Amino acid sequence: MTPVEEQKNIIEKLHWLVKISLEMPYDSACLWLDYQQFDDGSSSIGGRLSYTWEGEKKYAVVRSPEDEILDDVIPHLHALMKAHTGGSWTFFTLTIDKDGKVTTKFNYPDAEGIPADT
Repeated sequence: MTPVEEQKNIIEKLHWLVKISLEMPYDSACLWLDYQQFDDGSSSIGGRLSYTWEGEKKYAVVRSPEDEILDDVIPHLHALMKAHTGGSWTFFTLTIDKDGKVTTKFNYPDAEGIPADT
């Protein structure tokens, strides 16, 4: 499997995670994930799941049948992308519209803060 195929596979896993976490209708959903690596080799992962339904923004809990799914896939995605592009993102958003179209946006340290709409 190529690095790009592996990245796509991880994005598909995250899409699946959002779908099983939101067992209600939504117009759009947004999974925001933060990944930080520290000098001592440790790392941290943070996240937030929001969705809109009939013009109202709400938040949901990310539920996973495999507790470590984020702990496994996020560092792997980061390493794949860093090896492929040389860039080191610190957070990204995965957005799903009501038709199921998935878009991603990766933010790098030179980006101006966290987007207000997450």
